[in-house]
Amino acid sequence: MKTKRARKFLKSGLVASPDFKFTGDEPTWHNIPEERRERHLSRSLGFYNYYLDRDDYIPIMQEFMKNNSKLYSDNDIKVIENVPKTCGIFNTTGKLCRCFNMGMPLFNTYPDIVKENIKIIISEAKAELALKKNSTEKKVSTSKKPNVHAVMTEKVRKNVLCELEGMLDEWTNVKAKIKKFPIASVLRGENIPIAFLGPIVEWLERHKNDYTDAFEKRCPDMVEGFSYLSKPQLRNRIKALEETLNEIVLYKASKKGSRKLRAKKPKSADKQVARLNYLNESKEYAMQSCDPTRIIGADVFYVFNTKYRRATIFKAQSRDGFTISGSTLKGFDANKSFSLTLRKPKDILPILASKTEKQIDKELSKLKTKRNPANGRINKDTILIKSL
Repeated sequence: MKTKRARKFLKSGLVASPDFKFTGDEPTWHNIPEERRERHLSRSLGFYNYYLDRDDYIPIMQEFMKNNSKLYSDNDIKVIENVPKTCGIFNTTGKLCRCFNMGMPLFNTYPDIVKENIKIIISEAKAELALKKNSTEKKVSTSKKPNVHAVMTEKVRKNVLCELEGMLDEWTNVKAKIKKFPIASVLRGENIPIAFLGPIVEWLERHKNDYTDAFEKRCPDMVEGFSYLSKPQLRNRIKALEETLNEIVLYKASKKGSRKLRAKKPKSADKQVARLNYLNESKEYAMQSCDPTRIIGADVFYVFNTKYRRATIFKAQSRDGFTISGSTLKGFDANKSFSLTLRKPKDILPILASKTEKQIDKELSKLKTKRNPANGRINKDTILIKSL
């Protein structure tokens, strides 16, 4: 569904994993030894098969082609958007491209497989584009102006009401996970005017009333029609529809308030950390740095300068978390962040690496070492302990 795709990627650029308890977070390729690469790749392919679909792989493949711009022209990168849905190798190639974009080393025959597959995909996309062009040229041109009302009505039907109907079909399964439809995101994405919200509100209220009639046993037909659902299951469906209606009320208010400003598109996590200078491994303290892409969007970040034995605790200034520019950490709260010299680093570092934020704060409060203002600079002597 379109609404699901809109929320598949986090602000950091990583794939969102709402079922992380079962699937884990998106696999990265930081410090993966050679003997574990095949197994790690298998896990990565399974993860992307679970969360992504065909349309998600188009920008992923284009990013891979841009990173290898010597092999592909701008036209090749653009034409990928026209690849036909019958292209059987497209999804697998997209998954491998995502792995390479996330830092997967060039090993085995996978680089050659991707290059050959992309050649085939480009060829099929060009053929599909030519077919579309010929089909368009055959159409009789007309000077009649489009009916804006009809266009918007069709957009509401196709991109909102049809999606709601699909949600309702899923709800017929008694084991379905019930959650509110992200109506505000859809309406903002399609830029639906307030004047066209009527059919959507009518649809939601009608189905909410049907479930309510069955729940309160006001209508025998509804009671019989939803007899396969228990009272808690009916209550969950009613609650989800009520929350969706409330979101529409808020959308109306925001639409009336002010014009939406165009926000600058943030850089992906891997691009932000591309020039980050840090110590990958310290044999003296038997520590390895964490994956730097995990810093982006985090709330708390711990580092240790091995040269000066100085630990720094960064706490984010806002819910957007941290960003990185070059080798400088941005977005930390100067009042809550601090650094201190560790007299016995080997006693404190295991605490920073394994404990929770509250536990760490408690242990650090016992130290009598003077706290100094945090500096966002990260250098070649700095171990990235972890981010939360």
